[in-house]
Amino acid sequence: MKMKKIGLFLVGALLATSVFAQAEKQPAIEAKEELKAPVSEEMASIQTAFQLAEYGYKNGSASSLLCAAEILAQIPKQEMKTKATQDESGAKESQSEKKQYTAEQLLADGKKLAGKDKTLLAYAKTVEKLVKAGTRGAFGGPKYDFSYVYGKSRASYYNVGFVAGRYAEVDIYSTDGADLDLYIYDSNWNLIDKDTSYSSSAWCSFVPRWDGNFHIVVVNNSRYCSWFELYTN
Repeated sequence: MKMKKIGLFLVGALLATSVFAQAEKQPAIEAKEELKAPVSEEMASIQTAFQLAEYGYKNGSASSLLCAAEILAQIPKQEMKTKATQDESGAKESQSEKKQYTAEQLLADGKKLAGKDKTLLAYAKTVEKLVKAGTRGAFGGPKYDFSYVYGKSRASYYNVGFVAGRYAEVDIYSTDGADLDLYIYDSNWNLIDKDTSYSSSAWCSFVPRWDGNFHIVVVNNSRYCSWFELYTN
């Protein structure tokens, strides 16, 4: 998708560059050089929006929230039909505050922080038009889900279909700052890719060699339950 030019408040996206391929029988642990590719434009834009949202809430920055809303308003997405299955073993802590980074919510919060600043309010009106126009009902675009995962290394599981030979990406982001890890397995539970960095976000990519369902596993290394956004292309 050709993205519209983002406003002056946009900061650069962090690009990741590791791509892993699925092996026929053995788990593909090492990347194949010919399949390496950068994060896609859509996923890079989503990652940037989340970073801006996090910065905006932490620092009371109206411009960051409005810019995040502008980005998300221009990305078509579909609700995932597959929902997460949560590991509820052991002591079950209460769920954390449900905080979702939607274009509508970011716009509303950005307008509140803008106060009477004429420049920011003018920008908010521009973003509001994009949000109202939206991309609801648009065909294609990333698939999206908003869910939670309990803490203390418990996991949430997805079973999602991907198409052979088509570059696949999975991106997650904790909206409350939890340290989340992301694992991708094939239908036989062979490991395809993982992101275990000490971060509230994680990104994996791979190229399936056949059509089929893959297991997406989100692990929460923090002590408490965390809400997260998940996108797949």
